[in-house]
Amino acid sequence: MKKLCITMLTASTLLFAQDFSSMRILDGLTQIQRGVELARMKEAEKKDPYHFEKARANRDVASLLASGIDEVGSKIFMVKSFASLSKLMSEKTGLDELTLIPKAEIKKVQRVQYGEYGEPIYYEEDEGSITRLQHEKSLELDLETLNYRLTYLRENKALSCAPTDLAKAEVYYDAMAYELSKDRPNLVNLKEFYDKSWMSASSAFQKVNVAKENQMECYTGKPFVPELAKIDTETKPIIPPQQPQEEPLMVTARVHFDFDRYDIKKEYIPLLNEVVKTLKENPSVRVRIEGFTDDIGPKAYNEKLALRRAQSVKDYLVKAGIPADRIDIAGFGKERYIADNRTPMGRLTNRRAEFIVIQVPAQ
Repeated sequence: MKKLCITMLTASTLLFAQDFSSMRILDGLTQIQRGVELARMKEAEKKDPYHFEKARANRDVASLLASGIDEVGSKIFMVKSFASLSKLMSEKTGLDELTLIPKAEIKKVQRVQYGEYGEPIYYEEDEGSITRLQHEKSLELDLETLNYRLTYLRENKALSCAPTDLAKAEVYYDAMAYELSKDRPNLVNLKEFYDKSWMSASSAFQKVNVAKENQMECYTGKPFVPELAKIDTETKPIIPPQQPQEEPLMVTARVHFDFDRYDIKKEYIPLLNEVVKTLKENPSVRVRIEGFTDDIGPKAYNEKLALRRAQSVKDYLVKAGIPADRIDIAGFGKERYIADNRTPMGRLTNRRAEFIVIQVPAQ
């Protein structure tokens, strides 16, 4: 049955590609949706989330271009969507080819503007002179940074650690390249494609760096085994129960927070799930979660914020099945910094929550 589904989908892809000029847009989008649902039924998105998300994102780009009466562009991205579905169902893994946009391409939009309502506005030439239209606003695309991020992601395990974000970033980047290939790019579409690619690339960038910092399995390719503090009875005296041993639960595991926030960012969820797994496998371990802030703000406020950060992490662990009485919390505002507060990256590093073992099994 599986081979039959693959064969049917591959045949549909070839047929669609051959009948490119006569294919009706609505029929093509309908076929893609059926392919996506078939892949979902086969749970293919779990085996290869990268190509599954690519199929969906290319479908969305095709639909958007169709709504703007760009029939050629719509069919191009329908073919791309079918190609992703074919790879998905045939279990072909790995990154797709991506050609980075040269810096020179961005010059195509330097003489083009978009209005206060998002409509494209072009410079008008009158008797050799250029007259600028009113209500213009420059279109700014940080293409150099986006190119760097996509290159970094493809070279640093984003396929394993952030496959869906990587897929969307690449598809919308590809759509942006398509718009730039036109003599007169649609600036509304161009800006939307750029924003979506930028947001997806930024999300993937954060997830990869979290995985890299904490040496998670998706990055290293090895099982993620947090190191528990252990009492060495040969070199250390037995510590009485009233003076429990305190050691880091994880050598590299750390959760960071945005400025003045204590909600857990989604890129740290996989890491916290590993903490949950470790605590469930070691029921004798009790931990203390310590929250910290940077040096901005009053001391009293920061102490409360640090405690809220620790509490939010505890709440997640408790919701995941760890008994609340196995977890203590503490907050430290404006102290115990581990990075320089004079830089944004240093302040982000200091805004964190860490895990401390306060009781371990006797050896």
